[in-house]
Amino acid sequence: MDLGRQYGVRVDSAIQAGYDDAVSYTNPVTKSLVWGDHEFGRSGEGIGRRSFVSKLITREITKIVCVSPLLNHNLMGVTGCLASVALGSVDNALRFEDNLDRLAAAVPEIYAMPQVGDHVVLNIMDALICQYAGEQQSLLHYSTVLNQIWVSTDPVALDVLGVQELDRQREVAGLTSPKSPMDLFHNAALLEIGSDDPRNIKIDLAQ
Repeated sequence: MDLGRQYGVRVDSAIQAGYDDAVSYTNPVTKSLVWGDHEFGRSGEGIGRRSFVSKLITREITKIVCVSPLLNHNLMGVTGCLASVALGSVDNALRFEDNLDRLAAAVPEIYAMPQVGDHVVLNIMDALICQYAGEQQSLLHYSTVLNQIWVSTDPVALDVLGVQELDRQREVAGLTSPKSPMDLFHNAALLEIGSDDPRNIKIDLAQ
C-alpha cells in the first residue's frame, strides 16, 4: 500500500477485493478451508469443492500482464506463468498445492476458464536471476545470473523453456535430481492454452 501511494498506482489483492459468487472452478478434491477462502466458516453439502475467482478479474481487470520469476518449483518444475495466473486468481487453492497430479489437472483447467486466461495479454519471465533450487526461499548459492527477460503471449511455451533451463542449471551445478515432470504443460496444450513442444517454440533474440 505504501508503494501504491508513493508511485500513484493502485495496489490491491484478491482477498481484499473478494471473490465472485457467480464464477468458480469446481473440483471434488477438498481440504480444510482457511481464512480468506470465500466459504471459510460455512458448512453444508458441497462446501470446499469450489474455488471462486477474484472480483478483481471478473469485474475490474480487463487485461493481465503476468510477470513470473525463473524459479524452481519442487512439484511443477517452475513457478511459472500458468501457475501464477491460475492459483493467484482463485481462492481455496491449497487443496491442490501439495500434489502434482492435482496441480497438473487444476492449473490448466483454471487458466482455461474464459474469465481467467482470456484476460492475459502478455507473459514475462524474469530470467535475470535463475534460481534452480529452493523454491520460495532466497538461496543465492543455488542461483545463476542469466541477465535475460523472456516475453511471449504463450504461457505454456515460457514455462516449458523455464523448466528446461532450470534442469540444465541443476545439471551444470552437479545437483542430482530427476527431470521435471511435464504433465501439467501437456494438459495445458491439450486445452489449447499454448504449445508444450519445444520444436514448435520459436525464439527471437534481442540485445
